[in-house]
Amino acid sequence: MKIKTDFVTNSSSTAFILYNRTDKPKTLVDFVKENPHLIEKFKREYNWYAKDPKFTQEKLIESAEKNNIIFESRENKYCIFGDEQGTLVGHVYDYILREGGHSKSFSWRFEEFLR
Repeated sequence: MKIKTDFVTNSSSTAFILYNRTDKPKTLVDFVKENPHLIEKFKREYNWYAKDPKFTQEKLIESAEKNNIIFESRENKYCIFGDEQGTLVGHVYDYILREGGHSKSFSWRFEEFLR
């Protein structure tokens, strides 16, 4: 997974703003653990992945641990997720975060950008 600090050049990735709504630092691992419904939603919407043993909450946590990001308190972070990155977290979140949403500690939204 990449964190982008300038303009987006890779059209096969999707940009999102993830926001830590809390007064404490959080991580991508915290985000994954707090939102187990996202992998289940991904498997329902893209049902050809439903029986693939790689697409589980446990494997998603492992991927987040390898590609972890720190979100400071009340911080918006511009994040790029993409399936071409070869990470499970990039593959799942590239598609499933597009509608936006929120949980106890986080909110997220699709970030449109000009190419």
